Amino acid sequence: MDWKKILAWLNEPISNFSITIFRIVFGVILLIQTYYFIANGFIENNIIKPFILFPFINGLQPLSESGLILISYIMLTSNIGMLFNKTARISILIFLFCFTYFWLLDKSYFNNHYYFISIMCFLLFLVDRHSSFRSKIYVPRISLFSLQFMVFLTYFIAGLNKLNPYWLVDLQPMGFILEAKCDTTENMLFIHPLLVGFMSYFGVLFDLAIGFLLFFRRTKLTGFVLAISFNIINHLLFLEIGEIGVFPFIMISTLILFIEPEKLIRKFNVFKEQRAIKTNSSILNKFIICFLTIQIILPFRHVFFKGYVDYNGIGQRFSWRMKSLCKESWSPGYMVFKVYRETFDPTTKRRGGKKFLDFDLNKMHIFLRDSVGIQDNLYLTENQKEKLLYYPDLLPDFAKKIESLNQFKTVV
Repeated sequence: MDWKKILAWLNEPISNFSITIFRIVFGVILLIQTYYFIANGFIENNIIKPFILFPFINGLQPLSESGLILISYIMLTSNIGMLFNKTARISILIFLFCFTYFWLLDKSYFNNHYYFISIMCFLLFLVDRHSSFRSKIYVPRISLFSLQFMVFLTYFIAGLNKLNPYWLVDLQPMGFILEAKCDTTENMLFIHPLLVGFMSYFGVLFDLAIGFLLFFRRTKLTGFVLAISFNIINHLLFLEIGEIGVFPFIMISTLILFIEPEKLIRKFNVFKEQRAIKTNSSILNKFIICFLTIQIILPFRHVFFKGYVDYNGIGQRFSWRMKSLCKESWSPGYMVFKVYRETFDPTTKRRGGKKFLDFDLNKMHIFLRDSVGIQDNLYLTENQKEKLLYYPDLLPDFAKKIESLNQFKTVV
């Protein structure tokens, strides 16, 4: 491998028009997402109401209700700012901090979609530094390639994660997803064995191949058709049965990055004749390469941990393990925690006393019960209840919270 040729290729000047158009379309989609976020009371339902949050960073706490609402409107304003060249970069940075702060507050509503949005915002902040509609701006190819490569990694690693017997032989969790769709639509076609098999294998092959198809000119059009079709199918499939939001449209918008910039320039015809060539500092280029290298390694960190990642959840996050985790409890919808309060009788010098916590996933609340009856009614979101089954690392935090609220000693 000739590294000199690779570095020379990465430093070749290329129009940044693809980056600019992508950032505008990306900003519009994020604007819709943020508006939905505000209009549907996300803050109240997912941050204020729950009696516990599971932050990624120890000690990270939500602001006051008014502070959280202010941040949400700052996000909305920054999305608008992303649409204009002069305010784009600072707006991207503001949105990145606000948006990432929200999903760092609680692991239960984290998903790879949010992580992808934060990464793309971060890369855009680094590379979209010279946008203009007055003159043709040329930047090092690495600026565009970093965004393209992140899209490629997301698909390709997701495909690698599906190469396991549960996906390829048991056809899960696709069978479970289609069964849920069948229950919602009452259309038996969704559980036809041929469709389940086709969707499972199409998902694997698509993820593994799409990045390569988009990079090569001869297969680019085929890649565009497949990517648009795949993401529209995803949108329709998870409509009403899962929280996928605007992510399919974000992935469709990334196709802009794979269109030759000169073709876009000819299509829009917005520039005068002048041309300006901008360069990146060597420090910035090295940082981008290091960052992308980390993104290659990080999704495979689970190999250094004991156990199987799809069961214990260790290394599941930040790993593009999309639609690869599907669990069912032995007693569906029900989980029991033994919660003990220490009591001490000075006469007999004996310790005793106990209470039990009943955790019913089919209800919106959980209840602390003892011989007297219901003691407390504690709210959890549906995501929190579901993720308590999926991720064992949430259980100690959950038990400690119950202990702190009621001065109990807990055993799970």
